[in-house]
Amino acid sequence: MISISFPIQQIHLFFFVLVRVSTILFTIPFLDARNVPLMIKAGLAVSVTFMIIPHLNNIPVPVSNNLLIFSMGVLSEFAIGLTIGLTIQLLFAGVQLAGQIAGFQMGFALANVMDPASSLQIPVLSQFLNLFAMMLFLSLNVHFEFIRALMEGFELIPLWGAQFGHGLTHEIVRLAGNMFIISIKLGGPVIVSLMLATVALGLIARTVPQMQIFIVSMPLKIILGLSFLGVSLPFCTVYLESLFTSLSHTIRVLLRFFA
Repeated sequence: MISISFPIQQIHLFFFVLVRVSTILFTIPFLDARNVPLMIKAGLAVSVTFMIIPHLNNIPVPVSNNLLIFSMGVLSEFAIGLTIGLTIQLLFAGVQLAGQIAGFQMGFALANVMDPASSLQIPVLSQFLNLFAMMLFLSLNVHFEFIRALMEGFELIPLWGAQFGHGLTHEIVRLAGNMFIISIKLGGPVIVSLMLATVALGLIARTVPQMQIFIVSMPLKIILGLSFLGVSLPFCTVYLESLFTSLSHTIRVLLRFFA
């Protein structure tokens, strides 16, 4: 009779790595969509875990039969993965917010499309900028840097070795505030141009009351907004590239608060 046995250390290693990896993969903007089958997410998490484990030979694997200690270890790995996923989510939330603000000023507040990630109605301009940012993220191979930062995270934070530093909350709040800075910088050209157009149309309405300024302003704002959006796309590409390049550094900074 053939008997197969696995060391308990290897089982613990696989499980805790799977918890951290699956939490990240289930929360990043590319895979958190509801239309992505759960089996694909789970299969990808298991595949990435199998690829990572051979590189973790020198990492000590603690073993405990205490259910409370084991549960705390699972929660710490879940918190690490959730923090990394939240970092990427906040970046793309800033991109969507930029499209939402610009689209509202252009008159696209009611022109919504279905977002496959959240199954909610979002402005069409937000969906355009979000897809543009995702395409740029993948074309720049930033996901490889993301995987490298994840590997370094296992070396920096050993299993069951997470310690929640005092600056972690401050750093997450800073990233949340940075979301609004990203939105203003991305949507700045469209927002400023439409604000100036609104002021000019207001002055015209006061000087020429006979003009139907409401009928004129709607197509004018759409034309101005789309024109400035097209002109600003190359500059948005450079700005997003700098954000994606610094993403791995941001993840490493967050991981240091757990070490």
